[in-house]
Amino acid sequence: MNKISMLLPVYNEEQFLRHSLENTVPFVDEVIIVDGSPWGASTDNTIEIIDDFDRLYPHRINYSSGKFILENGSWDESAQRNLGMSKVTGNILMPHCGDMIYTVEDMARMVSAVDKYRNRKIFYCFMGEFWLDCEHIRMYKGHAMEAWFPVMAMSDINFLSMDMFDGYYEGPKMRLKQDENEHFLFVPNAFRYHYGWVTGFDYQVAKHIRNMSMGAWEDHGKEIVAQGDKGIAKWAINHVLEYPNMQCAYDYCGKLPIPHNYTCFDRKAETLKFYEEKYGERFWEEEDEEAEAEEETEDMPDIHACVRVDG
Repeated sequence: MNKISMLLPVYNEEQFLRHSLENTVPFVDEVIIVDGSPWGASTDNTIEIIDDFDRLYPHRINYSSGKFILENGSWDESAQRNLGMSKVTGNILMPHCGDMIYTVEDMARMVSAVDKYRNRKIFYCFMGEFWLDCEHIRMYKGHAMEAWFPVMAMSDINFLSMDMFDGYYEGPKMRLKQDENEHFLFVPNAFRYHYGWVTGFDYQVAKHIRNMSMGAWEDHGKEIVAQGDKGIAKWAINHVLEYPNMQCAYDYCGKLPIPHNYTCFDRKAETLKFYEEKYGERFWEEEDEEAEAEEETEDMPDIHACVRVDG
């Protein structure tokens, strides 16, 4: 008999976490939640939401927390996931995230496929990654199908949907083994929805400040990091304001798991006011003092293109 273990790394996920858990927890046998970041556990209402579900589903949720940081200061996401993996007791692993949402019907279809096709190892479905708002999805020029058919990694136990990015392999390695085509099963009429890019202007700016500060852009971001906190905040704000000009928004007319049209510009005015009070009025509109800075920006396509960054 199958036992499904949901692995859920979290950090400050209060906006969508309740939606993420309400239609998944009833379908799994255990939920392994690892709360953490380079700064420690969540500081918003994430833990309170987890406690609510722990009361609803006693003995199903296994919660732990900690700091996960590489020597260079970057977020050690692999270590965070490996801690969760060490606690898994099921034979089916369901990697999940706090801004990924399934409907009840979608989860039922996935679990039904797992029960029926015992010889398969990796079960996956369509994914819609909302971009700008809930009327557009994000796709990638040149390899758009990645948005629909996730690239999977195979652990030493079976996978139920969700993709694994190469970046997760930094630091302590995930336990991986070779997969074959016959291990995969696509589940039709099942869908999962990623809300990471429509969490609101404040979340988007904070996310890019964090990633840039930790060196996620590597050589492309050195000049920006050298400008200090104010320069990084200026870049992050302008980067989010540039979202509509990035060529990756495709019209979406499908169903929504949440009856609300979230957008990446929710709370924009409040967010700009916060940073202006901190750094000066409309500081983010200042002209670059040196023409060379503009030329360097033009040489940084990976920052301004629509690329896939864990968010």
